[in-house]
Amino acid sequence: MYRTCEVMENRPVCEGFMRVKLAVGDMAKGALPGQFVMVKCWEGNAPFFMRPFSVNNADASAGTMDLLYKIVGCGTGLMQKLAPGSEMRVMGPLGSSFKIEAGAARIALIGRGVGAAPMRYLAQKAAQGGIAVHVYLSASKEEYLFDKAAYERLGCKVNTTVDPARLVTAYFEADLARHRFDAAYVCGSNRLMRDIKRLMDTYRFAGYASLEEHMACGIGACKGCVCTVRDENGDEHYEKVCKEGPVFAIERLVK
Repeated sequence: MYRTCEVMENRPVCEGFMRVKLAVGDMAKGALPGQFVMVKCWEGNAPFFMRPFSVNNADASAGTMDLLYKIVGCGTGLMQKLAPGSEMRVMGPLGSSFKIEAGAARIALIGRGVGAAPMRYLAQKAAQGGIAVHVYLSASKEEYLFDKAAYERLGCKVNTTVDPARLVTAYFEADLARHRFDAAYVCGSNRLMRDIKRLMDTYRFAGYASLEEHMACGIGACKGCVCTVRDENGDEHYEKVCKEGPVFAIERLVK
């Protein structure tokens, strides 16, 4: 789906980070946790490519979608200047989504910094389904622990760390010794993914990761965002993060 959407809000979250709320109509009904959209808010071909952003939150009844973004270059610099009433062209929702196991009772969401942007929508969907949600966030600064208050309002149990010597997965590992988790969901760091895979081997829960790659087209045509995965026989091959991903079962990833 491709459409022109109205900017409802575009406000700073902290220095260098913004959240934009878009009126996307029925696009919000089709959005699933873990999916992304491609956006463009400028005329002409500079920048040439649309920019990809995870769905931070979506409200089907209101027809809105939130995107959390870091101001890092020309595209996001132009996004930063958008005022309410401005227009943004949006393509999506795209890619695969986080799988919530049937009958799941307790899940873990693990993320770092702005890489954890898709976790908020996943927490909302899981909490609405009566699933106990444990959230583990890490960042270099307190202000980069994005959406902490939103998780708490949803009733999630939230653990955070800004100590580089203290991995947030240490909190998860301690909880694994006390509780049974059905699945863990990771994004924002390859190191986190590798550590979750280690815990999966010990505690036997399902694991899913959202990968971050540079994307030009968002639909698998340019093949510029490939990653290496294993098939059911253990043989390695390439898949496109925008098309087959961005969400993959962790045991399939070659990291």
